Amino acid sequence: MIILALEASTTSAKTMLFDTDSGEISVRSRRFEVDGPDAAVRDGDDVYTQLMALGRESARGRPVDLIVLSGTWHGLTLRTPDLTPVTPVMEWPYTGAQDLCARLRADQEFTWWFYERTGCMVNAVYPVFKLLHLAEQGQSLDGLVALDQPSLTFARLTGEVWTNPALASGTGLLNAHTAQWDDEVIARLGLRGVVLPELKDATATAGLTAEAAVLLGLRPGIPVLTPGPDGGLSQVGDLATNPGDMTFSMGTSGALRFSTRHPSFSPTLSTWSYRSPLGALSGAATSGCGNCVDWARERLFGASVDYAEIEPLLSADKQDLPVFLPFLFGERSPGWQDQRRGGLVELRPQHSRADMYQGVLEGIVYSLYHCFKELTALNGAPRRIVLSGGVLSSPFWAQLTADVFGADMEVSPRQHSSITGAVRMGLRASGLPETHPSLDGEEPRIVHPRTERRAQYDAGFARYLEQYGRSLPGTERNTV
Repeated sequence: MIILALEASTTSAKTMLFDTDSGEISVRSRRFEVDGPDAAVRDGDDVYTQLMALGRESARGRPVDLIVLSGTWHGLTLRTPDLTPVTPVMEWPYTGAQDLCARLRADQEFTWWFYERTGCMVNAVYPVFKLLHLAEQGQSLDGLVALDQPSLTFARLTGEVWTNPALASGTGLLNAHTAQWDDEVIARLGLRGVVLPELKDATATAGLTAEAAVLLGLRPGIPVLTPGPDGGLSQVGDLATNPGDMTFSMGTSGALRFSTRHPSFSPTLSTWSYRSPLGALSGAATSGCGNCVDWARERLFGASVDYAEIEPLLSADKQDLPVFLPFLFGERSPGWQDQRRGGLVELRPQHSRADMYQGVLEGIVYSLYHCFKELTALNGAPRRIVLSGGVLSSPFWAQLTADVFGADMEVSPRQHSSITGAVRMGLRASGLPETHPSLDGEEPRIVHPRTERRAQYDAGFARYLEQYGRSLPGTERNTV
């Protein structure tokens, strides 16, 4: 059996071709070419076309038996019933609804009601508030179909407007308890006129259309699995779906996802409750991670300088570095203040470019550790933590993360855990074992925390929390 996996991530098209008989795996990746200055707003059809082109190169005309899909949570595009675009895809970094959400969060009764029904906080990242923002701008929503990029890709491939509860759990429109569209939320927010995709099981399939088959160079009728969210599929890919398993992804954004038996809700509103294709997830996510590192490298060293050239300039022995607040793209967990601003504070004349860059790495880790403390207060300590993402390309940053968290970090042996998760879901849908020697043959490496650094990073985290408290919208000081 040959499975073709297609993923549209935040920045790149990715594919995996997996032959279950031979164990052969072929992975390809290509950054999206995005028109315009704002990568948070993308032409969904252009993204689809670029993904299909890479899929065709990956398939190479081989007899594919199943197509599986992965993509990002929280995107929104409005379409007419025939999929003609009305809006571009507004991805998770899009913050157009931040003022609207600030107004709504002032109503504590509404905020709690919404959170306890959907598992989502009142924040501009969620499609439900992007819909309200569009309506405030005068966009009629009646009769239009609300999709994210993965669901749009599935619709273009099959002609079916479907999604599944795992992907829908990141919209703010799905009831966290019933895993169905929440009619009460839809009615209270005046969204009855919006057409939502039909909810199907995570193992449901529809046939590849003739038009899409031409784009991929494949035969029509190949079953296409309903799309999954890359975050939830990472849980599946890293075999971390048992209660107590935590995945920790540090890519463009940062996310900690804790597999739980039931939906889990924070008394401080600091965490979210979504779904993976195989169960409930309690999690926390930050908007600032690898994107902040990119920002720091380009402004401090120049875009032509490679990260590997900066690595020798970093040292855990450095003390009193600048404090970085990683809210260049607003805040999600734990405070959900999409108007919160970031930057470097406590700068001194002696601080070098390398000091500021290291301060950025530390600030990102402290922000994620802040989330970790909220998650463990709610769910207890995880039995294992699986680390993945761009952080692994920096030995210094990976070690720093383990030191600050004070926990063993199991390094994911899979460079592309989300697309591996999509393949595993394809195996499950086909009645085959989800494990395979070609996917699971490598023993994970463990990054152990250095206990002698505990006091140092506790002090650094305390400095971070002090500046975090001062960065609440309306109270922040100037940052650079």
